[in-house]
Amino acid sequence: MARQHWLDPLARKLLQATGDLPPDPVQPKPAPRATPNPVETWSLDVNRATPEQWQQLPGCSEAMVDVLMRLQRGGVQFSQLDDLALLLNLPTDLVKLWTPHLVFRWHGDAPVLPERPPLDVNAAAPSLLEQTLNWPKPRLQRLIHERRLKPFEHLADLQERVCLPPDAVEQLIGRVSFGARPSGPSLPPRS
Repeated sequence: MARQHWLDPLARKLLQATGDLPPDPVQPKPAPRATPNPVETWSLDVNRATPEQWQQLPGCSEAMVDVLMRLQRGGVQFSQLDDLALLLNLPTDLVKLWTPHLVFRWHGDAPVLPERPPLDVNAAAPSLLEQTLNWPKPRLQRLIHERRLKPFEHLADLQERVCLPPDAVEQLIGRVSFGARPSGPSLPPRS
């Protein structure tokens, strides 16, 4: 394409003013940017979001929400979108959809975890043991049988008498206690 002379725009305006050239076509002004819908402007604090907030994001599965909530309870915080995208293995199209809604605020401390008292292995009802420990029936029956014979003294005693594998014992650390056996039979809970 040939270079235009620096006077061309000025000459064009002069010729248009004298009527020797038609006026330039009118360029439509760009439409003013519409105010965004409230639906499009909601945001979510990545490091404090609830499961319900995560589920508002398109393509956010239950498995993703579960991972994010577990990390949040453990005190993990994200500082940028790249880390979150890598963790969840997000496709590019989802990253683009999520980006306008995500806010990365750093919070000094991890959220306070709800404190649960340890499960008393010697005193807990069999139904509570079944719900809390989520063990196979034979292992649970062995635990109940052994504690009837003699209350467990500590975690090592429980491991030896019930023949627990190391990974089952690790899951119990800090979650169980060994109080005195209650007097009398264990009755089902009142309904």
